Amino acid sequence: MASLSSISASFLGLAVKIGDKPIGMPASILSRTANTLALLMLALSGGCQGGDDWFGGPAPANVVLRTAPSAAVVAGPSDWSRIAVPAADGPRLAPLAVSVPVRLRPERSADVIGSLRVGARVARSAEPVSRRECPAGWYAVRPVGFVCAGSDSTIDLTHPIARAIQVEPERTRPMPYRYGFIRAIAPNYLRVPSKDEQFRSEMRLERHLRSWKKLKDAWDDLEVGANDVPLDGSGLAIGAIPTQARPLGESERFGGNGDERVPWWLIGERRIPNISTFRGPPSAVMADRIKRHAGVAMIGAFVASDAGHERRFAITTDARLIPADKIRPNSGSPFHGLDIRDVGLPVAFAYGDKRPSFRLKDGHLEPGPELGLREFLQLTGSVKELRGDRMVEVRDGRWVKSDDLRTAARPSKLPAWATKKNRWVDVSLINQTLVLWEGDKPVYATLVSTGRDGLGDPAKTFSTPQGFFKIFQKHVTTTMDSTAAESEFELRDVPWVMYFKGGYALHAAYWHDDFGRPRSHGCINLAPIDARHVFEFVSPAVPDHWHMTSGGNGFEEGSIVYTHP
Repeated sequence: MASLSSISASFLGLAVKIGDKPIGMPASILSRTANTLALLMLALSGGCQGGDDWFGGPAPANVVLRTAPSAAVVAGPSDWSRIAVPAADGPRLAPLAVSVPVRLRPERSADVIGSLRVGARVARSAEPVSRRECPAGWYAVRPVGFVCAGSDSTIDLTHPIARAIQVEPERTRPMPYRYGFIRAIAPNYLRVPSKDEQFRSEMRLERHLRSWKKLKDAWDDLEVGANDVPLDGSGLAIGAIPTQARPLGESERFGGNGDERVPWWLIGERRIPNISTFRGPPSAVMADRIKRHAGVAMIGAFVASDAGHERRFAITTDARLIPADKIRPNSGSPFHGLDIRDVGLPVAFAYGDKRPSFRLKDGHLEPGPELGLREFLQLTGSVKELRGDRMVEVRDGRWVKSDDLRTAARPSKLPAWATKKNRWVDVSLINQTLVLWEGDKPVYATLVSTGRDGLGDPAKTFSTPQGFFKIFQKHVTTTMDSTAAESEFELRDVPWVMYFKGGYALHAAYWHDDFGRPRSHGCINLAPIDARHVFEFVSPAVPDHWHMTSGGNGFEEGSIVYTHP
């Protein structure tokens, strides 16, 4: 078998890169097994963990992880590294499941180096490279790896699932899908339900619809959100947060494109199989229910009518249907940090609204302008005890109580890995700040929300683990949930997830705007704009049209995440 270094050299043409960063590969089987076990342990303890992606969680029934060898075996080359990288404009492969594994070699037992999601189109080799354990053929995909065509992927772009689902996450936006929260327990319908089926399946539906018709303008209103903030080419926010949200039609706010017609695959009956992880009989009207307050991501919307009963439905990322009147649209927090390349440290964000500032004149403090909510301040580093309070100096001459700030300061001694251009992430659990570094240079600062139990033991409390870790897996989105008593939640398609220890991750939090205060189950919550920027900044990179990738094994290792008091 070819060495990993030869694969990285030959298969990738010496260095496959996304932008200016090489593609990451998985860490050793042993380390990934440990991470997977940690994910499962966290699932039992109610920790912050992934749910809908089979890697690190239960495998969907339509993802075959291992099969007996096929009788129709075609031997491939002994050195898979000799296979050329598929051309960007070449033929395409379409995944047919929520998570389709990409493997290091065209073998069922080979390491999983990433995953694809239904809706994508990935460049592939023109012909199969092998048919061993895969009668329909293993195809090389761009920029690296192999996918087995068959039950969960196809080269036939007219396949019903490939035709029905053609939406990928918008990776140029902080909120890659349209999101919302469930306002009342709702069915996940598999097909368009009749009027009678809706009233049988949904409690107090008549009363709910009466309230929704009266209050829908207020219920469905969207505040200024993450996608309303203009970004530059590197993902940095430009200018101030807008005062008004971009207007969205009723269809668009639920993931639609303005075409209100029932999609072809739902006319009369469902014409594609159930691809969600919840399995049910073929005759089922629904696949499970979704609880109140759960978060959902949507990729389409339409209006259906039966016997004069007209209703809009949203299509979720796994092709189930939820009544739109039971979803409160959400746009995510518009808050974001700032580039500090030309500013340096220390910097701070005002914690709370309308905090006082002061001017020091002739040894006395005089009132200055009040600080705005999360106002960004450049500090001099000077500290004084004034009026019995510890106060810090702002570079414009003001003095502010340090208790009214969340401060990111330069450490007295940098860690050993802060060399050259190494990119790493520094998180202070006490100050609730995150700083991105390039070697010994701080380049970005923002606020986060870490584990709500502060500096406690992560094994016993909702606390963020302390230490230095490497990002071992990145997901464009993944589902997070918990079944712990008094803390149940289901948050589908959480964006920009970067796992650094077991089930603990840096990720966007579209469900709150409380950055600067500990409140998570142990993960590190970021505002969507910040999360996307961090996701693009750290290694390993996720290739275009992929949904997940891992780091290590001869390719670029994951970036270091350093968490400390």
